[in-house]
Amino acid sequence: MANTVKLAIVAVVLGLGLSACAETPARVAPFRARPDAADAGSLLGPFNGRVVDSTTHAPVAGALVYGSWSYERGAALPEPAGSKEFVGSTDGSGYYKVPELSGMPTGVRITNFTLLVYKRGYIAYRSDRRFTDLGPRMDFAQKDNQVLLERWRNDLSHARHLRFVGGGNTVAALTQWEVIDASAELDGRRPGGEELRPGRPEGTYVVAAQLLTEADIKARTKYDGSFETGPLSDEPDTATYSSQHFKALGRPETFDVAIRLWRLDAAKAQERYEELLGQLPGISEKDDVGSRSFVAAEGDIRGVGYLDAPRGIVVLITCGAGQCAKPDDAPALAKITYDRIKQLLPVSIGGGSAKP
Repeated sequence: MANTVKLAIVAVVLGLGLSACAETPARVAPFRARPDAADAGSLLGPFNGRVVDSTTHAPVAGALVYGSWSYERGAALPEPAGSKEFVGSTDGSGYYKVPELSGMPTGVRITNFTLLVYKRGYIAYRSDRRFTDLGPRMDFAQKDNQVLLERWRNDLSHARHLRFVGGGNTVAALTQWEVIDASAELDGRRPGGEELRPGRPEGTYVVAAQLLTEADIKARTKYDGSFETGPLSDEPDTATYSSQHFKALGRPETFDVAIRLWRLDAAKAQERYEELLGQLPGISEKDDVGSRSFVAAEGDIRGVGYLDAPRGIVVLITCGAGQCAKPDDAPALAKITYDRIKQLLPVSIGGGSAKP
């Protein structure tokens, strides 16, 4: 009888050991295999998708794509066992790929995979949670995933954003520029001491990316290449200012196009327009777009600016001579943006302020 009990105990112990060794190397993924599928994805990967601007749906090229796998070991009392990371970026069309995990250490299990997409001028994207309320993200998919990057707003907190983004040497290097603003916030002051919404009128929120698209430029200039698009790096988008840069891939800067938009109250908009007249070289007023307009030139760069007085809007478009080869190319692009403004912000009869 005693021998029988001993044999039973040995069998149980061996059975527990074998079941522990037979454990799968990864937990069940909390995300779907594809957006239109009910099947769970694989923590091993591979992963792919596309990153676009949430407002314009234009591709966001050159964004950081950071993937991180975490491991654990042990059965009854599991403990962390390290991690592995992947660092890449989106291509000119906004697509990304994260290869399948390989070279996993023996005796460990994958417990989690997190994807981070980060680009200056936008709110970061995480595959596991949202920035707005830090709630769990439910729309991430392993394959054919779509990432909608929202533009950064001046009323958001850099300190909160850095905590949301997380650590890692690669991520820390790209987010270093936010540290100064985050430190200012933690000290109880705004960076530069500016007001939160200085001079911005009420009404529909408009950003520069809504006024001009890659298709608009190509239709006018017959350019057959690709652009990397995103906000300019000169200053961040705020409640009163936004920008969009069309960087020609594989071409010199003379093929680039940029648009800057200021939306202010009527008096401040007039002041901003006058400042541009005094600052830019080669100015010649034309007054053929909006309430007042001008053309400017410096070397191989063409510029067109205009004031839309009823709406308190000032727009400046710059275009390299390689892209805007004809004298009327840049003014034609300016007229496209003005038509968009009139569609987005109709004014009341008699020239009143912009309707909400």
